[in-house]
Amino acid sequence: MYEFAGRFNRSDLFIKEFDYWLLLLRPVPVTIGSCIILLKRECNSLALLTNNEMCEFKEVCKYFEEKCKKLYGAVKFNYHADMMKDSFVHFKAIPRYDKVVKKHGIEWIDHDWPLTEHLTKNKVDDDLLHKIRDDFLGDDGNEE
Repeated sequence: MYEFAGRFNRSDLFIKEFDYWLLLLRPVPVTIGSCIILLKRECNSLALLTNNEMCEFKEVCKYFEEKCKKLYGAVKFNYHADMMKDSFVHFKAIPRYDKVVKKHGIEWIDHDWPLTEHLTKNKVDDDLLHKIRDDFLGDDGNEE
């Protein structure tokens, strides 16, 4: 996929490709549905994004938010572009929940609600990550 993306270069967590962005499931979720929104080219500053890339980012967020609302009942969303450890343009997209979400045999709790989350990492195995990815893709494994 994208070698510069390092630990996020995981095709098994791929959800959707846009013209300029990729939506991937976050390997270590903060809440159920946590994703990475990754620019498809190597770039180390938000100031270097093109107008087209920024315009499409809105569409990526819309898709992500609609899916998380429908699948899990998300009520708010946080986006982080920290780029400290991974110095390429990407956003952590964190759905927020005001109640417990019961899915895949687990009770997912947004422990920091209603405050800003602390990016607490919930270690889960690849099988569970793939089930969450499949939630986004639908029952047949294909988008729409």
